[in-house]
Amino acid sequence: MEAYIASESVIAEAHARIDDEIALLKLPICALLTRKNALLPVSRLPCEILATIFLYQAYSFYEDARYSGMWGSAPPWVNVSYVCLHWRNVALSCPSLWSFLLVSSLRWTEELLSRSKTVPLRIRIDVEFRYQKAMILFEKATTDVTRIQDLSLKLPTLPYNLVEGVLSKLSTPAPLLHTLRLRMPSLGEDGVYPDTLFNRETPALRTLELYHCHMPWSSPVFTTLSTLALRDIDWSSQPTMTELLTMLRRMPGLVHLYLEHALHSAEDALTSQHTLLSESLDLPHLSRLALIAPFSAVVVFLSNVTVPLKTEIRLFCRRDVDFTASYTPLYPLLERRFNTTSDIGTVIRTLNIKTTAYRAGFVLSTSERDCDVSFYSDGRHLHEDWGCCVPLKLEIDVDSKDLEPLVGDICRIIPTAHVHTLAFTCGFLSSSFIGTTFGNLQELQLIKLIELHMAEWISALSPGSCKRKHSIEKAPDIFAPALAELQFTAVSFADNCHPRSRDCSGSVRCLHKALARRKAKGYVLKKLFIVSNNNVPNAQVEDLRKVVDKVDWYTSSEVEDEYYTN
Repeated sequence: MEAYIASESVIAEAHARIDDEIALLKLPICALLTRKNALLPVSRLPCEILATIFLYQAYSFYEDARYSGMWGSAPPWVNVSYVCLHWRNVALSCPSLWSFLLVSSLRWTEELLSRSKTVPLRIRIDVEFRYQKAMILFEKATTDVTRIQDLSLKLPTLPYNLVEGVLSKLSTPAPLLHTLRLRMPSLGEDGVYPDTLFNRETPALRTLELYHCHMPWSSPVFTTLSTLALRDIDWSSQPTMTELLTMLRRMPGLVHLYLEHALHSAEDALTSQHTLLSESLDLPHLSRLALIAPFSAVVVFLSNVTVPLKTEIRLFCRRDVDFTASYTPLYPLLERRFNTTSDIGTVIRTLNIKTTAYRAGFVLSTSERDCDVSFYSDGRHLHEDWGCCVPLKLEIDVDSKDLEPLVGDICRIIPTAHVHTLAFTCGFLSSSFIGTTFGNLQELQLIKLIELHMAEWISALSPGSCKRKHSIEKAPDIFAPALAELQFTAVSFADNCHPRSRDCSGSVRCLHKALARRKAKGYVLKKLFIVSNNNVPNAQVEDLRKVVDKVDWYTSSEVEDEYYTN
């Protein structure tokens, strides 16, 4: 037995000696691999550029609202420190890389605070889930409030006294705080930004976003802002129009303003037609304005505020509860916006229109063929296309009987003389309206129709080929003479054309007749692209190829994503 134990100890010592020898051999191999890696192009990047790339990745994760971190896991950008020794040294020598705190782990919260040394912190924490654990991490992350530069805080659905307890942890001055995003549940009049927050000392604060909650609208915090967002403010807490305008007057440097579901109806002020301020409020630096509010509030706000012509504007005019007035008060404001006599007047190249039985939407773009735009009513956010050559998005809740007059009035106000692309989605407009409203667009080259029945548009396309019952004399003889391309997506055609009827049925034969008439007059269509909801005989498609230079025809089931990408 003793001999067996002795042999085991000898074997263990032998293993240890071999491990030591392996380690000695690995060291020069690692050194050689390091030298080899150093010859790669990425390893020849200056350390400062490599660190900048790492920072960009960390910032992207931090700003992505869809990512809040897995509880107990390391932040994803930590992985760059595991690639090789050189990358690890660069990462660990960049304190700013560790200043992004997606607070989800005590270990990593402590580690990030340590590695970030003394650089300003960006903290995003969701206290709505795992409340007890989140509160421990929240207190740890906000130990030194003086270091916080960016704070995004989502608070739980709790009684206000508990919410106030969370915010009481932030009662000391925050001299570096630049951005504050505060989201808390709707608590009626209790959902108020407490006076003790940061001891009301935030001299560097430039961006303030409040969701559901609010602060006293006379608070001095509003004087230094360049970005203000008020979203989903509880009805009882919303500022009056006078309070809002007075508050904005104290923000001369305001650049971005987002007011979404934050304003009461202003029907009284609209019907009385008196200005709320002795002189118009001028916001000379404003570059972005988003308003989701009752129609009356939008009109009264724009009537009292002056913004530069270059300001990008997003307006969603919701229906007032007791709305009985017309939409005409909006028209002078749009005319002022598109002042064609100005040297910097906006040249619209693409006009997108979407109508339903209760809403009309307009997207104006200064880029050509800019058809793939989003409407707020599609369930998308208003802020998807800032800086993308879209000076105006406008959506208005409207009764079906007012739809056609509203679309016509707005199309007459906005500058359409240089429109090259017209995109229309859903809705119903008469052929006479289509002809008189869009037929005289002399530079119109592309029309894209989405989810429509084709009868009215085919009839308008070539007046006289198919007579509509309500045609009028103002329609031009040739609709849009520069028209070169038609795109029909998810459209439906009638099965048959009635040759004895002068009323267009919206069939493929009706389309062929309209395009043939245009060709006979010297206006040949160069390209026709169709994705139809129903199958069409090949012979009818071949007939179209006789009057159009190029025809691409697909059924909805045949369309591939690559076509739209290209």
